[in-house]
Amino acid sequence: MGAHAACLRDEGFDVTIVAGRGGVAPRGVRVARIAIADSRARVVERDRDALARGERTNEHDALVERLVTRLRPHVERSLRVVVHNVLTMPLNLALTAAVARLAATHPGKVIAWTHDIAHFDPRYDAFRHEGAPWDLIRKALPGVRYVVVSQERADQLHELTGLAKDKISVVTNGIDVARVLGLSRRGALLAERLGIYDGDPLLLLPVRVTRRKRIEVAIDATRALRERGENAMLVVTGGMGPHDVRNRAYLAELAQRAANVEGVRLLASLGIRASYDQVVDLYALADVLVFPSESEGFGIPMLEAGLHRMPIVCSDIPALRETGGDDPIYVPPDANGEVIADAVEEAMRTAVMGMRRRARAHAWPRVLRERVLPVIVENKP
Repeated sequence: MGAHAACLRDEGFDVTIVAGRGGVAPRGVRVARIAIADSRARVVERDRDALARGERTNEHDALVERLVTRLRPHVERSLRVVVHNVLTMPLNLALTAAVARLAATHPGKVIAWTHDIAHFDPRYDAFRHEGAPWDLIRKALPGVRYVVVSQERADQLHELTGLAKDKISVVTNGIDVARVLGLSRRGALLAERLGIYDGDPLLLLPVRVTRRKRIEVAIDATRALRERGENAMLVVTGGMGPHDVRNRAYLAELAQRAANVEGVRLLASLGIRASYDQVVDLYALADVLVFPSESEGFGIPMLEAGLHRMPIVCSDIPALRETGGDDPIYVPPDANGEVIADAVEEAMRTAVMGMRRRARAHAWPRVLRERVLPVIVENKP
């Protein structure tokens, strides 16, 4: 909910989270606390115990009325009301009944964001009674659009309610990549600024801008990968080498070359001086170290990549052989972009890298932009 709210806020929407309890909301997002919306509120727990026995009490009906009264103003002023799990789980059936009533009078506003379905979990068998409110979580409610977090949940919802499969949207959850990888705040901000969460594969070249590093062929490899249908990105982290005035001309050449290849982030030409900690964060994010130098004394970036369990594509020169042994994928010292692109594709074919790609595809920025926003915003009532 927090991720959805922050995304909608960033898109310019006025967002309110309605909850019984919970942590701090994202900055700029209002929170409306309704105590009886909490599944752990004492009155709700009493109601749940009675409903588990098959008893619908006067207290339940009164609780529904109170919830309708509290929720109606929020529903009436909202473009969308996204309800997480309430319409398929029996943890607060008074809240389910209240949302169902408001959805019927405000068709098209309510989205049932479905993570779990009680009907398929034997732990909730006590709630298998006939009539309202028990059957509200076993049928598709009028005026409600259903979203599920996996294809399995879509199949279950179709089986349970008979709702047509093309009426059920599958929108997966996302992960906070920066938090999972332990990125520093500055590293996470740099990643966002560079827009590199979409890189697939994300190539890293952590070197200074000097001609012997052959940065141009890494750019050419990025172009080749993109022409093959990959969303490849390349980050070159270093500034200009300080000892050769000709490096300025080389940087200008690289910037011109990079301008013609979508996905290249040449930090020196962008005026970005990355700290070492930020470069370490880029190691954590990147998929492959690309190191096409024609001459090196030693291969420190290869050791750093090794600590991050990154595959390495590098030139077959003595110093890098000495550093990497048999582990990297070696290319000739004069390899062109196509050859390096071939090696990158080989590096990405392992099972571990396949799972890494799947995980990166579920980074919140991508999930929110590509899957969440179209469902909430574009299909306006």
